[in-house]
Amino acid sequence: MESVPEAVREAFGEIAPAALHRAIIERSRRYTSERERLGERPTDPRADLAARALFFTLADEPKIAVPLAELRGRGVLPAGRPLRVVDIGAGCGALSLGLATRISDPLELTLIDRDADALAIAAGALRRCAPHARVTTIVGDITRTPLPPVELVLIGSALNELPRAEQLPLVTRSLAALADDGALIAIEPALRDTTRALHELRDAVLAGGAAHVFAPCTRRGAPCPALADPSDWCHEDRTVRLDPRVAELARVTHLRDAGLKFSYLVLRRSPTALVDAGGAAWRVVSAAHAPKGKLELYGCSDAGRVELRLLRRNRADGNRAFERAERGDVLVVDGAEASGERVEITAATTVTRLEPSR
Repeated sequence: MESVPEAVREAFGEIAPAALHRAIIERSRRYTSERERLGERPTDPRADLAARALFFTLADEPKIAVPLAELRGRGVLPAGRPLRVVDIGAGCGALSLGLATRISDPLELTLIDRDADALAIAAGALRRCAPHARVTTIVGDITRTPLPPVELVLIGSALNELPRAEQLPLVTRSLAALADDGALIAIEPALRDTTRALHELRDAVLAGGAAHVFAPCTRRGAPCPALADPSDWCHEDRTVRLDPRVAELARVTHLRDAGLKFSYLVLRRSPTALVDAGGAAWRVVSAAHAPKGKLELYGCSDAGRVELRLLRRNRADGNRAFERAERGDVLVVDGAEASGERVEITAATTVTRLEPSR
């Protein structure tokens, strides 16, 4: 996506590679192992902003493809034309860029962030790559800035930077800004603590009755089963081909790999389910494991977060789809046998594999 580097050059020229590499590593540590430093002023603010734009923005913009595909696949992508969108905590515009490059219909984008320089880069990049989008930027506190009426709310890696007490009020206020057919997409880092906080937010929204969960859950109610064990959290790990410049920066700084890791939550006022399923619909929330003679993975459904297992001797035409399952798929399972904390796929079980985000 050449529009982002061009917007960075327009803003403040070229950045020395060594300074950029140092800034990427420093910000990565702030996001992960040194989160207590997240609010500190970076060592080199100019290089830090370039790192946010040239590495993290370009690495993060593909994440929105998953919830967008799921909304579109169920025919519930909001119908507004132009589609009115507010990007809360937009930064350099990762989610707005990801949206604008995947939706060709007219867009009205309102980007809100406290960092005017980051918003300038976002607006410059969108101006170059999305002529179908009308862009407005607002410099302000995301917890207090009034929100316009919209069909789509985007919140990308912003909730985790707020105190817990401010997260639910922001989401509740955002839901109030939505049209009846609107949706809120929140994307967060795939870290245990930040993801578990998103699970807790999910449950709080359901408890308050402000919205229904559309994705990633096939489980309609609360509590989120991943919260039962402090070591559990539910996140995505999707294969992605990084932008070549991002891939080179990742190689040089020893960050990231081919996996697109994140957690997300899509909320809607309508109770439309992610999939129509006549049987038990299990979202696959782990990679598959294949100990000798069996195949195991974890699924989440109304029945909870449970291990599903297929013994080699029980392989049959009706359950072949189980062997092709990947994290993020939905398996509709009919005729399985519950055994303690495990569900056994038997020779008589029928398994249908759905790919809601592909």
